[in-house]
Amino acid sequence: MKYYLGAVCLLMGAWLVYQALAHRRAVIGARERAAAQNREQTIHQHLEGLRLGLAPLYVMGILFTGMVLAAIWFVVDRERVFSVLDILGFLMVLAAYSFWMSVRIQYSPIGLDAKQTE
Repeated sequence: MKYYLGAVCLLMGAWLVYQALAHRRAVIGARERAAAQNREQTIHQHLEGLRLGLAPLYVMGILFTGMVLAAIWFVVDRERVFSVLDILGFLMVLAAYSFWMSVRIQYSPIGLDAKQTE
């Protein structure tokens, strides 16, 4: 049971990165289609400021939480319950979730038909 959690976390992290990149591709494609049809994406200034202001705080909070939990594991556990692969997998999930959320914030589909394919 010691290494299963780490393996599952690594798979979840890889899936989150894949989903973030797929979302980015979909939004870029929707932006190109909107530009070809002379439609512009309109975002309120308040939402734009919120997006730019909160995204770094959100990412830093997640990564700081991961560092604190890794330090606690290093001091308290030292591979009695969780292996190194488990803690690295958990950190991978946190980093991948942080990447996923920053991509979702940066590439907002507001006002776009992002699910349409050509």
